[in-house]
Amino acid sequence: MNRLTKHEVMIQKDIPPSSDMIDQTEDDDMLYAGDMEEVIDTNESENFQDEDSSDEDPLIKEDAICVFTGHKSGSIFCGSLTKSKKLAATGSIEHVAYVWDTSSGEIIFKTKEQSDSIVFSEFSSNEKYLAIGPMSGAVSVFSVPDNELIFCSYIGDVTWLKWHPTSSNLFVGNTDGDFYKFKIPTEFDKFICGYKYGIEIGAIFPDGKRAALGYADGMIKVIDLQTSSEISISSPLGHSSTITAIDCHPNNNLIISSDVDGKTILSIANSGTIISVLQNLNNFELSNIANVNNDAENADNDDWNNNWVEAVAFCKNPTFPVAATGTVNGEIFIWDISKQVLRRKIDQACGISKLVWKGNTHILFSAGLDGVLRCFDARSGQCLRSFTGHTADIYDLFISEDGENALTTSDDGTARIFDISSLP
Repeated sequence: MNRLTKHEVMIQKDIPPSSDMIDQTEDDDMLYAGDMEEVIDTNESENFQDEDSSDEDPLIKEDAICVFTGHKSGSIFCGSLTKSKKLAATGSIEHVAYVWDTSSGEIIFKTKEQSDSIVFSEFSSNEKYLAIGPMSGAVSVFSVPDNELIFCSYIGDVTWLKWHPTSSNLFVGNTDGDFYKFKIPTEFDKFICGYKYGIEIGAIFPDGKRAALGYADGMIKVIDLQTSSEISISSPLGHSSTITAIDCHPNNNLIISSDVDGKTILSIANSGTIISVLQNLNNFELSNIANVNNDAENADNDDWNNNWVEAVAFCKNPTFPVAATGTVNGEIFIWDISKQVLRRKIDQACGISKLVWKGNTHILFSAGLDGVLRCFDARSGQCLRSFTGHTADIYDLFISEDGENALTTSDDGTARIFDISSLP
């Protein structure tokens, strides 16, 4: 089973690692999940079969409506779409990023070669700018579509980069624990805060007022983006190892986070109070999923000891209050957030690099380390469709704002656009 994450693959390639639902609890309180609801283990959810595989036709079926092959060699680590979904940006191991037409695959422009692999490439909300971040070197911003370099700043090894959802403010974190805000194009360099451990991951709250940052020592900080002040830090009873994934609830009141030791934690944003340790994959006694998998007692201990959650995502549908978590061993867990219990477990049979909900629907997309993009109905656990074409791990997944197209980037050196408009 392939369990390599994007960062692990980059290291192997000798690249330097770069509320309406829940009442507010008292800051000193720590609540754990109650009794488990009945859970159906959807092992049969993987419905995909390679119908074209035979001695005569060993080729993988191509489901993409556009295949971008502009990158000349190696892995493509990141990708994003403009709001209009007319343009895509992808960055790769060859130290460049491309902006290209999502209908034809035509290259609009190629950035100047950077000092290292491009692991972040993202358009601003107004579609005027493209920000790229190499694993080490300078963060750069280009105007779109004329490819003019309008900003460049060296801040060390970049680990997180994100545009503000409604403005031209760009936020960047690095391995030194520093957090920067750049107001493009007028105010170039504003240092917000630092910490003794590196920032590993981050997320901006939907209201755009705060950011949640996850650090290498397991710390989570919530930062006010206007005043640059710390609003809260996580409980010392929470994570104790590197944060792997983090997401903020649509109601701006909750955080879900995971770490390399296998913990997934639900906490309150403004206080850092732990609501629930949803799961602890490497300690069945402390896990809310201990009795979910009927084969748990027979499972290979090494499988569980090497397992952790690589992706987390809150569903944006207010009538379906759940969060999804996905592991490097290929399990997807659907959590009832209001009750802090597991609703469903789905076995994908290959590692997961990213989970993305389709808009505010109950439809969940999973990027697989087998090169397959899968779509699930999170209510039933049914795999609605598998999209094929890639021949290696999918590293990034981006769904257009209108929910009609999905962009994937892969270790096979290609990026693909899939039409997902027919899915509910």
